[in-house]
Amino acid sequence: MLVPSVAMRETLERYGVEVPIAVVPTGIRLPEFAGGDGVRFRACHGIERGRPVALFVGRVAFEKNIEFLVRMLVHARRETPQILLIICGEGPAERALARLVESLGMSGNVQFVGYLDRASELLDCYRACDVFVFASRTETQGLVLLEAMTLGVPVVSTAVMGTRDILDPGKGALVVREDEREFAAAVVKVVSDGSLRARLSQEAVDYAKTWDAPNTASRLAAFYRQVTSRTPVVSAPPGAEARRTQAR
Repeated sequence: MLVPSVAMRETLERYGVEVPIAVVPTGIRLPEFAGGDGVRFRACHGIERGRPVALFVGRVAFEKNIEFLVRMLVHARRETPQILLIICGEGPAERALARLVESLGMSGNVQFVGYLDRASELLDCYRACDVFVFASRTETQGLVLLEAMTLGVPVVSTAVMGTRDILDPGKGALVVREDEREFAAAVVKVVSDGSLRARLSQEAVDYAKTWDAPNTASRLAAFYRQVTSRTPVVSAPPGAEARRTQAR
């Protein structure tokens, strides 16, 4: 059996699946995430140059835990009053989130931009931002994190379920707990420290290259060759072995 992340393998094992399960992650098509004009995006959406911007991209659904990001922003604003959170996407939680933003007095610090075309506007949006923020509890893998990294956007995120396989401290990301103050402190640190942001940006680009689709396609082909030859399969996502070694 083939799954895209260790979290999915663990879930199936808890369900009682006993057949061998291999982990081969989904790759990302790097050429699709090139270009983009952040200055253009800011101009189109009335965002001042130099204003610190955090970004969430994804389905605007309750399970994505976007409410946490909004509440986190209340703490971040105390240190960085001009910080802006852009929420990019559509979904059933939009109205509830808009009400929450208003009730917290955060209307000037949160901007909903809806769905953006992946080949143009979305690239501009990524380029316009200083940090990508994510706190979903339900991801099978979390490829949107790699999209941000490919474009050099540093990540601040929790590491839950599938995102554990992608996120690795020191590789373009600050990994934090689901704690509003701790998360906010990490966001403020990234948007306030240009040297840190530049280092994380380069780390993110380099790390994302290891997830290029041709590399993962080769691993998938190897998996099928092993299956057809009845050879036992042992596979893990990039960085997993190093993390297991460090944990010992």
